[in-house]
Amino acid sequence: MISDIKDVLEKINRDRFVIGLDLNDSFAQVSVCKLDSDNPATLSPVEDKEEFNIPMCMLKKRDGIWAFGNEAIALSEADEGILVTDIFKKALEGKTVRIDREEYLAKDIFLLFVKKVISLFPAIENPDKILAIMLTLKDANTDTIIMLQELAPLLKVNPDVLKFITYEESFYYYMLYQGAELQNHNILLFDTSGEKLRSYSMLRNFFTTPGIATVDVKEYTNFPTEIPDEYEKNERDRLFTTVCKELCSSTIYSGVYLIGECFYSDWAVTSLQFLCKGRRVFKGNNLFSKGACFAAKEKLNPSGKENKIRFIGKDRLKVTIGVETDDIPKETIPLVEAGLQWFEAVGRTELILKETDKIRIYISYLYNNAVTKAELTLPGLSLTNNHLTRVSLEVKMVSENTVMFKVWDMGFGDIYPSSGKDWEQELKLEG
Repeated sequence: MISDIKDVLEKINRDRFVIGLDLNDSFAQVSVCKLDSDNPATLSPVEDKEEFNIPMCMLKKRDGIWAFGNEAIALSEADEGILVTDIFKKALEGKTVRIDREEYLAKDIFLLFVKKVISLFPAIENPDKILAIMLTLKDANTDTIIMLQELAPLLKVNPDVLKFITYEESFYYYMLYQGAELQNHNILLFDTSGEKLRSYSMLRNFFTTPGIATVDVKEYTNFPTEIPDEYEKNERDRLFTTVCKELCSSTIYSGVYLIGECFYSDWAVTSLQFLCKGRRVFKGNNLFSKGACFAAKEKLNPSGKENKIRFIGKDRLKVTIGVETDDIPKETIPLVEAGLQWFEAVGRTELILKETDKIRIYISYLYNNAVTKAELTLPGLSLTNNHLTRVSLEVKMVSENTVMFKVWDMGFGDIYPSSGKDWEQELKLEG
């Protein structure tokens, strides 16, 4: 009987998928993976070709149908319509686009583009099969996320299916699924998929429990990322060698990833010779979308890989915040925990206060396990002579380093009615 149930569950899992979607100013890329598989596949609009990067552009054809990516570029070159480029940037800026005397919101064009990219995966026509769509972004700011949440009705999926992470976090999840020889050391990634070269240095610290992985990002404004002309190759190689030596002079890396079309040219000679000394070097261009698939899988069905090492990025909460009760012995109630994306970190609880107008807060820092204490004072709340009340407490991050506390006096039944008061207080976190 147990075996039969297991077979049924495994069959359900085989038929369900997660999607990893890489979005940046230049292109989109989509990878898909079955929930019970560790091998994401990256989709190409062209059958039997590995054209993974889909240019971020759209074109409205004469028949009113929208084309996207390389097809849109080809139609534009054939004078079959007006090519709309930079649609991600224009959408975020709230711009409009004029085509054949009609005005379109750039946001609507961009969202249609994303829908078409995701629709390269036929199973999207059956939303019940899609357990998560993980969108990975170079900069996962609030405005971008709010706009992308509008995809849910377009794709006919539950809003909870849409999830968001940064490139740094995609890198972390990708590495979680690599071979054992790459698990315990620092890893370096170079990305030429944007306008400027970017480096991502993954540093792992196993002196805490669990270990901590961080990713340091640098951008090199003097390093163009297009494929160099013949006369530029030596200079580009010299520049890249200098960058590599600077990064490797103070940190030991066991592996290096090179992503982007630029690295498929033959200019990196001296730089590759340097990187290959004592390090494994990999080339590719679909790391972030695959990493997004792995992230979706881990959040839906944790494998235990994160128990050994946890990612803490710039958008991740680096503290656990809770309250300390008056119980004997005293209890601590965590409300938001380290590791959450700060813009999703919200916690609520109810407390009974007796003869006090204060709530004790504790803040536990992940990096050094230090704990600090703070007090919320509720002016005007008079609790004397065994008077007690029930309060509702909400904790919400309003920025990476600022937490907002909101308290409502709810009273204590008919004996001690609510005062109707509420309070707000901000607290700046250290570091």
